[in-house]
Amino acid sequence: MNPIISKLLAPRHMEYLTLSADLKIVELSPTIAQFADSPQHVLPGQDVRLGFPEITGSEEILHQVYRGQVSSFKIEGIERSSQPNPPLYISLYILEYKEDYPADKRLLLLVENVTEVMTLRQSLVQRASEAELLLSALTASQDYNNKILFGMGDPLFVTTASGKIKTVNLAAQNLFGYTEGELIGQPISTLITDLEYLAEIATNLPLESWRSLPKLERICQTKLGNEVVIELSCAPIQTEVRNLYDLVYIGRDITERKKAEIEIKRALQKERELNELKSRFIKMVSHEFRTPITTIISTADLLRLYGNNYSETEKLEYFKLIQEAANAINHLIEDVLVLERTDIDNLQFNPRPFELGTFCHDLLRELQVSDRGKHSFQFNALGEPLQVVMDRDLLRCILSNLLSNAIKYSPINSEIQLTLLNQEPNVVFEICDRGIGIAPQNQPYLFDSFYRGQNVGQVSGTGLGLTIVEQAVKVHRGRIILSSELGKGTTFRVTLPMYPLNDIGG
Repeated sequence: MNPIISKLLAPRHMEYLTLSADLKIVELSPTIAQFADSPQHVLPGQDVRLGFPEITGSEEILHQVYRGQVSSFKIEGIERSSQPNPPLYISLYILEYKEDYPADKRLLLLVENVTEVMTLRQSLVQRASEAELLLSALTASQDYNNKILFGMGDPLFVTTASGKIKTVNLAAQNLFGYTEGELIGQPISTLITDLEYLAEIATNLPLESWRSLPKLERICQTKLGNEVVIELSCAPIQTEVRNLYDLVYIGRDITERKKAEIEIKRALQKERELNELKSRFIKMVSHEFRTPITTIISTADLLRLYGNNYSETEKLEYFKLIQEAANAINHLIEDVLVLERTDIDNLQFNPRPFELGTFCHDLLRELQVSDRGKHSFQFNALGEPLQVVMDRDLLRCILSNLLSNAIKYSPINSEIQLTLLNQEPNVVFEICDRGIGIAPQNQPYLFDSFYRGQNVGQVSGTGLGLTIVEQAVKVHRGRIILSSELGKGTTFRVTLPMYPLNDIGG
C-alpha cells in the first residue's frame, strides 16, 4: 500500500485491505483484524468473506467495481458485538485500486470505525422514539395514534402489562392473518409463542426497574398455523393512569431473510461436498489408472526392444499382461459410466420372474471359478425354492459387488458366506466375510462416490461399487445395512421386496 494513502487514512481511524479479483486478501493494514467478524481469517490469501461475511451476496457489484463499471460500493453501520464490551460499528468502502502497472489492479476495502457516529445516531433515534411515545400518551389522541400505527410498515402491538392486546396495526393484521377484532383482548401469546420471552418482559415491570432488552428473533404463529420469524423489540409506555403501564411490541418479518441464509448455507455445504467428491475422484483416477498404464507402457517397451529374443509363449504372456491392464482400465471406466446411469431418477427397472436360489448359486459358482481356489464359499438357502419378481441385472450388480468386495478384502483360505432368507413379503441376502473389517468412523461415508476406507492398504478399487449397490437397492425399494468390526469381518444385509407377478408391466 502506498505510504501516503496510509497516512491519509489514519486521522479517520480507517484500516484497509487490498483484494484480488477472486476476493482473496493480498495486503492488509496491521490492525484491521480487530474490525473483522472472524479475526483469525483475516490473513493474506484468505477469502475476505470469511472475515467480513457482510460482503457475501454483493459479489456481482464488487466485480463491477473491479472492472471499473461502478466507481465504489459501501456497506454502512455494521455492528460488531463481543460481550461484555460495548458494540463496535464499522462501515465498509470498496473501490478500484491500481498501483504502478495495470496488472496490479486490485480492490481496495477501507474499514472505518464509526462507533461514535452510530452511537450518537442511535441515542438520538432512541430519544426521538421515546419522545414520540410519550407525546402519544400525553395527548391521548386516538386519531394521531392510529395514523402512526396504521402507517407503519412493520407490525406493531400494544398490550396491557398483563399481556392483553389493546391495539394492533394493519401491518400486523396482514402478517398474521387476523382482523383487528379477532386480536383485541386476546393474550399476546396468541402470536408470540415464546413464553420465556414474555415472562422476561413481565419481570422488567414496573417502568422504574425496566432494563433495555435487545432485539430478539422469535418464531411467531399466524392464524393458519404457519410459523414466521420476527425480529422483536419491546418497550413500556406510561398510560394516563399513574403507575399503570402498557407494552409496545415492534417487529420485523425476517422470514425470507432466514430462508435465504439457510439456502446459502446449503449451497456452501453442497459446494464443499462437490469439492470433496472431485478430490476423491482425482485421487482414485491417479491411483487406479497409474498401475495398469505403467504395465502397458513397460510391457510394450520390452516387446519393442527385446521382442526378437522372446519365444512365442513368452510374447503371449506379455500380450496377456497388456490385455489384463487394458481390461482393468476399461473396468474403471465402466464403473464411472454405470454410476452416471444409476441415478435413482434415470435407472431402468425391469423386473421379471425367476427362481432366486438357482440365480444365487450360479453367481456364486462364477465368482468361485474366477477366485481360483483362494477362498472357500458357503451358500445357505433356507426353505423351498423361491420364485421372485426382480430385476436380474440389478440384483446381479448388487450381489456381485458385495461378494467381490468380500473376496478382495478377506485373507486367503478364509470363508465367504451368502445366505438367502425368505421373510415374506421380503427376501433377505446376507453376505458375510472374515476380512479386514470397516472402521466405525468410515462406515457413514461408505456409500459415497469414490470413498474408500482408510484401512484398504494397497488393495485396488474405485470407491464406486457400494454407491452403485445402494442405488440399485433403492430402485427395488429395499434397504441395505452393514455391521463390521475391524480385523474380524463384515456382514452386509440386503432386504428387497418380492413383487407379485401381477405387478409386472406388460
